[in-house]
Amino acid sequence: MKKYTVISILYIFTIGLFTYINTNSTTTFNLFGIHVTLLDALWTVAFLAIFYLISITYFSIEKFKNFVFSRNVKKDKENILKNIENKILFKDKVLPIKELIEIEEIIEMINGDKLKFKESEKLSFINDLMKLQNGEVIDLKKYKFSKDNPWYLKNLENKINKEDIQAAKEALNTPLKEKALKLLSKKADIKEILANNYPITKETILNNLKSDRLKELINKSNLTNEEYIQIAQEVYKINENPEFVMEIFKEKIVAYIYLLIEYEMIDKAMELAKENDVKIFEYYLLLRENGVKIDIKEYLNAKL
Repeated sequence: MKKYTVISILYIFTIGLFTYINTNSTTTFNLFGIHVTLLDALWTVAFLAIFYLISITYFSIEKFKNFVFSRNVKKDKENILKNIENKILFKDKVLPIKELIEIEEIIEMINGDKLKFKESEKLSFINDLMKLQNGEVIDLKKYKFSKDNPWYLKNLENKINKEDIQAAKEALNTPLKEKALKLLSKKADIKEILANNYPITKETILNNLKSDRLKELINKSNLTNEEYIQIAQEVYKINENPEFVMEIFKEKIVAYIYLLIEYEMIDKAMELAKENDVKIFEYYLLLRENGVKIDIKEYLNAKL
């Protein structure tokens, strides 16, 4: 702009001087009812000065518009990067975009957990998300995620996979409930399992074979007959008190009959097998009555 001003002044001065040298006449103009008479050279300088002022005004407006545009684009770039980060992190906050509207429309198509991340030197949040995708547990406090945020849940899932009991308890009211219950059934204290009605699996019972609440745990469970027999086999191995073992499985008739056979209470076993239509043991006992000797465990492995 300075160069333009200097050149314009030199140009106006030169044209004015040239006009003055070549003609010394005057011209009168009626300006708003006032007759103004000046040398032609001065009129030439005046008109060129007006043109200069108009051009300067135009260029100033354009320069200001370009300044505003450049400033908006710079801010848009910052906001676009932040909006991309928010989309990836499943945050609802959207910063305004003034100029680069088309790019903003593309950002709307991003779905955070469907991206494949690569390590980044400048974007630390990308590195954190990559760790989450790889099953690591990280500190998410700085992100201030809501508890239903998919990345928060992914971190919670990673904790559960690493058998974090507290994380499993936290996940009971989330889509991770089934996985959380599976861990709690496996690792939680038996009192907590019974008090909170956590699902009781075969693994839950096998982990608590020496508990004084084993019978209660078995009675509250809902397993298959095969699983009850497998549990009975384990209890039979570690306990030498038949009455105690039988009492534990009294309400699980199939496992109870199995234990009667193990303790050679054949008549009682046959009676219960017929009463409860447990054909697998009824057939086994018939084989024994007819002189066929076969270990009960081998028989079950062949049938179950």
